Amino acid sequence: MKTQRVVFLDLIRMAAILLVITQHAWSGLRLDEPVAGDVRYIYQELVVMGVPLFFMLSGALMLGGKPLPIAQFLSRRLKRLFVPYLLWGTLVYIISAVMHKYTDVHSAKEALLHYVPYLLSGKINPSYWYIFVLIGLYLLTPFMQHVLSTPRGRRLTQYGLVLWFAWLALRVYYPQFGSIHYYNASAFMYMGFFLCGHYCVRYLTDERANRRFGLVGFVLAYILNVWGMMNGANTALVHTLAIISLFLLLKSCAVPDRFTSFVTSSGRYTYVIYFVHVPLVGMLCMLDVWDWCPLWIRPLAITLLSFLVSYSIAWIADRIRWVPNAWVGI
Repeated sequence: MKTQRVVFLDLIRMAAILLVITQHAWSGLRLDEPVAGDVRYIYQELVVMGVPLFFMLSGALMLGGKPLPIAQFLSRRLKRLFVPYLLWGTLVYIISAVMHKYTDVHSAKEALLHYVPYLLSGKINPSYWYIFVLIGLYLLTPFMQHVLSTPRGRRLTQYGLVLWFAWLALRVYYPQFGSIHYYNASAFMYMGFFLCGHYCVRYLTDERANRRFGLVGFVLAYILNVWGMMNGANTALVHTLAIISLFLLLKSCAVPDRFTSFVTSSGRYTYVIYFVHVPLVGMLCMLDVWDWCPLWIRPLAITLLSFLVSYSIAWIADRIRWVPNAWVGI
């Protein structure tokens, strides 16, 4: 039985995966280097929003539901996360090994010996790091569900967000704080987005206010971030505001009926698109065929092509009935 889709969540998924693809295309074309000029700042502030949007989505989906027994929750979530990674990761590993992308894999024997260590350590492709951070959050989710489902859940969420913003400010004004050992700064950052997504969906329900705040906040924060990066300023706090504003804007957008089907199917296929676009973007960036378009358009062209091809592969996989959807990530 298919569960009913929530359109605004699928819209955020679609926007997030497009931003992730654009980030990889932008980086693959080496537009993240100084030689790209100011174009890199215009892209950088936008594309790095994709992953935080995904963490906000995960928090919205998992922290607001009824708490499940830990074993049941982890079994369901880890199976859904890891089985598709096993399938697509293996295919990407084979493609990468054949194309000699690994410095320590030079033969079929070495490929077999390195397969499991690469799979379990996330070394198949650096772009798959997200899976392992998400696994860490899954391990914390049952505890967070239990705490946030109490009558004091809203107040505790607010306290957590205040502490998160204080931690972000501390890293801005005291950079040496980021060098403290025994903690992973990015893990704390993404945990904050995880909690923030839950708060935005559960408690910020005035969609008209969300739309206004989201639009104004996103435009202003984006401009300030680009200006700040061009002038060497640390814009982490404003960047966080831009991400939250974009989430609220997308959350409050009404999708026209004629686009609803495409948006919801894109949401269903996001995990497949995430896996498939990685080798596609890599191969497209290596092709010497992009001189026909201006520098700033090239990542967009690769993003659009990669998304459409990845979507088509997911659409075909969805209709191959002898392959369960859960295996491929649908």
